[in-house]
Amino acid sequence: MSEENLSKEDQLIKDAIDVFLTYGIKSVTMDDVARHLRVSKKTIYQFVKDKEDLVNRCVRRDCNSIENSVQDIQAQNLKAIDENFAISSVIVEELKNIHPSIFYDLEKYYPEAMAMMVEMRHDFIGGVMRQNLNKGISEGVYRPELNVEIMTQLWVLRLNVIFNPKLFPMDEFHPKDVYLEMFIHHIRGIANAKGLKELEKNLNKNAKP
Repeated sequence: MSEENLSKEDQLIKDAIDVFLTYGIKSVTMDDVARHLRVSKKTIYQFVKDKEDLVNRCVRRDCNSIENSVQDIQAQNLKAIDENFAISSVIVEELKNIHPSIFYDLEKYYPEAMAMMVEMRHDFIGGVMRQNLNKGISEGVYRPELNVEIMTQLWVLRLNVIFNPKLFPMDEFHPKDVYLEMFIHHIRGIANAKGLKELEKNLNKNAKP
């Protein structure tokens, strides 16, 4: 469904995502959501039961949006390292303007929504990484001796670590910056000499993904 042809319900969920990303979740009331969306609470409650339902719907839509964007990139049949950079651009864009309390709020107050995000990272993003690793090995740009399953699980684990407030408190480390450092470290670790040349081309072209 194109953004221009969203139903009223879809548009409400999309706009609510922007509110939560900007202001956080726990501190935002349904009155706040209604005010920012310029609708009545009665209108919101036509589509959701309560705030928890709204948060769950927002997270589900956001996960689906990421998955659709990544699948569009995969459909382009890019080279493995180019594909990795393109996918990382999607992730960076997602993290760029995110409110620092989002993941803490989800983990502490909205376990169902948090479980959706964890499942998406493990199942979908893990599957994408597995395919990319196999593609890179076939292209001769990743080290042929890589254990694909171990590297896939390590990548998923690293994604979860990004949002650990004990390791990376958000008043000191923005998730986007942590992700970018992790991404470059990951590619340098899996690439062979040919792949490192491809990596440098991408870094010179894009500065950062």
